[in-house]
Amino acid sequence: MGLFSRSKKLTFVAPANGQLVPLTAVKDDVFASGAMGAGYAVEPSDDQIVSPVAGTISSLFPTKHAIGIQAGELEVLVHMGIDTVDLNGAPFENLVKQGDTVAVGTPISHMNIKAVRAAGKPITTMVLLTNSTDQTKSFDLSADGEVVSGETVGTATLK
Repeated sequence: MGLFSRSKKLTFVAPANGQLVPLTAVKDDVFASGAMGAGYAVEPSDDQIVSPVAGTISSLFPTKHAIGIQAGELEVLVHMGIDTVDLNGAPFENLVKQGDTVAVGTPISHMNIKAVRAAGKPITTMVLLTNSTDQTKSFDLSADGEVVSGETVGTATLK
């Protein structure tokens, strides 16, 4: 890489309407520590979850609580709720299937936030760059507070 080369960047958007939360403030040590990768979270105010990046749906969990998206070299995981794997998919309706191509802001899932809360689980929805250590120089949030689904909230600078 030359002295004047420009770093590639990938922009991320809010996966839902709601309150943007830095990953370090998420009330789960595994996510907050960055063990699952760099990223951010939103406390959704409604049920619709959209793709935070353009890419290809690379994985759908049988419990419907998480969706993987391949965005170039980056592996992005949208993880809906905390400990929601225990709910066996009941409050989720995935709107995509493995191999689908999605644009930024494409609806990918509905999470019944009332049902998740009724089950005693947090609705915090994380967007994680699961291979950020290998593929990114940095991830920076550019927003805070209330966000609108599809609003730019951060940028990953790629290696």
